[in-house]
Amino acid sequence: MIQKNCSKQSILAREDALESMSALQQKAMSGDLQWVLSPATVGRAATGAAWQRTVNIALKTGDGQVHTWFNGTLKGILSVSDTSTAGTASISSVDLTLVNGQASVVVSGDARTWAAAETDTLRVGEAAILGYPVAPQISVQTFA
Repeated sequence: MIQKNCSKQSILAREDALESMSALQQKAMSGDLQWVLSPATVGRAATGAAWQRTVNIALKTGDGQVHTWFNGTLKGILSVSDTSTAGTASISSVDLTLVNGQASVVVSGDARTWAAAETDTLRVGEAAILGYPVAPQISVQTFA
C-alpha cells in the first residue's frame, strides 16, 4: 500500500498554482503577451576595454505578470547591433530559450574604442505565440 503525504495545505497550494497558470494561459490565448527587457536603457562610460552586460527578458501580460507556463526556444529571434566606429557588440546565440517565461542574454563588446554617444542594441524580434504576435522590443546601452 502506498501512503501519500499530502496535507490539506499542499493540496490547496497546488490548486492555487493551477488556477494561476490557467488564468495566465487564458490571458495569453486572448493575445495578452509582451516582451519586457530589463534594463531597457543603460549608460556606461566610454571605454577601450572589453565589456559585458546582461539583459533579462520576460514574456509578460500587460499588467506585468510573467507567463510562467511558457517554456521553449524561439529560433533566430535575437539580434544585436551597434553604432561603434571601432568596436563590435555580439551575443552567443540568435535563439532565445525561455524557462518559466524568462531568460537572460549576455551582450559583449570587444576591446576597442567605445566612444561617447555610441550604442549597442539588443533586439528581441516579433514572435507568434499561440497564434498571437508579440511585438519586438529593444534594450539599448549608450556610452558617455
